[in-house]
Amino acid sequence: MKQILDFSLLKTLTQLPGVSGREEAVQQYLVKKISAAASEIRTDALGNLIITRKGTSGKSVLLCAHMDEVGLMVQHIDDRGFLRFITVGGIDPRTLLAQRVRVQTKTGELLGIIGTKPAHITTEADRAKAIAIKELFIDLGLPAEEVKKRVSLGDVAVLDRAYEEFGANLFSSKAIDNRVGVFILAEILRNLPKPLHTIHAVFSTQEEVGARGATTASYGLQADVCLCLDTTGAADIPGVAVQDFIVRVGGGVGITALDARTITPQPLFNDLVNLCCEKKIPHQIRIAPRGGTDAGAVHISKTGIPSCSLSIPTRNIHSNVEVASKCDVQAMFDLVSCVVNKPWACLEK
Repeated sequence: MKQILDFSLLKTLTQLPGVSGREEAVQQYLVKKISAAASEIRTDALGNLIITRKGTSGKSVLLCAHMDEVGLMVQHIDDRGFLRFITVGGIDPRTLLAQRVRVQTKTGELLGIIGTKPAHITTEADRAKAIAIKELFIDLGLPAEEVKKRVSLGDVAVLDRAYEEFGANLFSSKAIDNRVGVFILAEILRNLPKPLHTIHAVFSTQEEVGARGATTASYGLQADVCLCLDTTGAADIPGVAVQDFIVRVGGGVGITALDARTITPQPLFNDLVNLCCEKKIPHQIRIAPRGGTDAGAVHISKTGIPSCSLSIPTRNIHSNVEVASKCDVQAMFDLVSCVVNKPWACLEK
């Protein structure tokens, strides 16, 4: 019987603040939700949350999902109280103009609006050029004295947009990258019976700035194989040639053959594809010449761990209106459930 996923958990996860290096709220929420399902639970120096569930086969699977999201960091506060910022992780400046953010300060969260010079006082040349981060500012709507009292350099801001479900089983929010992978991994731990293979579940930090958390976490773990649960940009939209879609929203879980940081070992790749075919799990092959995931760090840890990125196709990635499909989420959950619960060829080699 297919496990019915509780998407209210995903909704909560997407709304938590967790800019790279500031993932504490996500980590603390997960501890409350899934610590009862753990044989062992711990954190490390980089803030990774590492949970182990013991299996019986003598084999182990490392499952990794990063907690962090892209965001902003306050770099300067001007004399009128407007905030200048840099990005943390890759954000297209075009997606930031006229958006809301939540600035995380030592005294609480502040709503801010991102602005720039208004159109009616710009020249045609101004409007023709690409927007640069240095042209944007955050308006907190407060007097400069209060802003300087409440906001510090180095404070971060998260993009602001509520989780919404729409269309044919689609949902949109900020931070789908990668709270959806976190959600799937949490549901694996919470709802599956005792797994055949031992699960080392790593909820990692700082993936968006170079897979830093996964680098340290994987170094301290022994595993026979690793699956990284993440998102990937889906370019299945107008103006993009079909061969450049990478993956399609609603097309199933993406199984990576190659991205900019990894090439999935052939035995592992074949076993995952064959398992999807056997269990009739919707899937598609991800070949992405740009981008990478935590698998890029894990697969070269110590003497190496055979690794593959499993991906949820996501439109508008690294924005506050990311879009993904519930059907693809179910497909990833079903595949990972099979991996940890039955003998399969790659783990017998």
